[in-house]
Amino acid sequence: MINTPPRPKKRPKVYRWATVNPSQDDEAIVAELVRRDDNKPKTPLSGQLRVVLKFYVKPPKATPKWKIPYMDKEYIRPNKSPDLDNFTKLALDALNGILWEDDRYIVEIHASKFYTSKNPRTEIILDQLPDFSSKKEVEKAIDDYKNSIKIDEFFEIEE
Repeated sequence: MINTPPRPKKRPKVYRWATVNPSQDDEAIVAELVRRDDNKPKTPLSGQLRVVLKFYVKPPKATPKWKIPYMDKEYIRPNKSPDLDNFTKLALDALNGILWEDDRYIVEIHASKFYTSKNPRTEIILDQLPDFSSKKEVEKAIDDYKNSIKIDEFFEIEE
């Protein structure tokens, strides 16, 4: 968990002589908070990774009081700026080399925005998916899965 209000990634400024990343300070803050977290992996992960990102933002100041409890219970969700993809981009870029070696290893992302009146934050769930190196390993995983759900028709693989 990153206990700071979520920050969106800002657009880079492109000049004739250089490109400037205006989100560099925000990325450094997020990276430092995650480095201090005891729940992070000891070394950055690689392979196939699944990331779940939940961004909790404060409701707008003009929000009617009757809406706040519904927002806290996640019935009313943010559909205003900043965009969800900008929150996601900043988190993924900031955590390169900390949670994962590179964000190219991420094969699945689930991202959501929520309101919270008490604790704006970002929650991250990171799973390392199986990385099969042989056809035999894949077939064994399929067989194990078929046996666990008892449905033979679920996987029909043509050769």
